Amino acid sequence: MAPTQMAKVITRDEEARVKENVGVIREYLLGQFKDFELTDTSDYPFVHTFTATKSEEERYQVKVSWPQLSDESNTPKRTNQRLVMDDVAGRMRRKSQGEYFWWGKY
Repeated sequence: MAPTQMAKVITRDEEARVKENVGVIREYLLGQFKDFELTDTSDYPFVHTFTATKSEEERYQVKVSWPQLSDESNTPKRTNQRLVMDDVAGRMRRKSQGEYFWWGKY
């Protein structure tokens, strides 16, 4: 396997941070998208995708970069503050149906 194809090993601390931040993002999105079904999927180590769906015609997505979830400086409190300051839900709504909003460090 070439070095660029090798999978990154996740530490327990990083896994815990990611889990906490995913929970914070879920809570934020559930509060912003009332009456929507919220699903999320992980494409480790690249991105975590959240999808808020009300109907086939009304669906919003955000892709959160893995570094945004796992960086040591992104505590759950800071993640929540950034979700609000960056108006993630509003920016998701401004995307055309079928498009997604990218949020986070790259």
